[in-house]
Amino acid sequence: MDQQVRKLKKLIDNYLHKSKNEILIAFGRPSGKSDSEVWFFRRFNLSFFNDEIVFIFEDDKVVDISIGEYFLWKELKNVYYFEGKNPEYKVVSLLAPKDL
Repeated sequence: MDQQVRKLKKLIDNYLHKSKNEILIAFGRPSGKSDSEVWFFRRFNLSFFNDEIVFIFEDDKVVDISIGEYFLWKELKNVYYFEGKNPEYKVVSLLAPKDL
């Protein structure tokens, strides 16, 4: 299982259906590009790779979470969780074939 998928699975297990106050306590204030329905949290590491966690709210409860992976400041891929009839994790690479 991909490392980002493992991170997202852990976030889904811990924070799906939590309230906005619970997310504030766990992560602090969201970034300035957030609004009332979508909150962004950038995780900086001592690395060239950083993560951006996105919480999507409906009725003040988390209904979806995604992770964006960045190399320096360029977005490489996004990891989503689809909770339909067949729940699955989806990884979307944002690199063009020439970038590989």
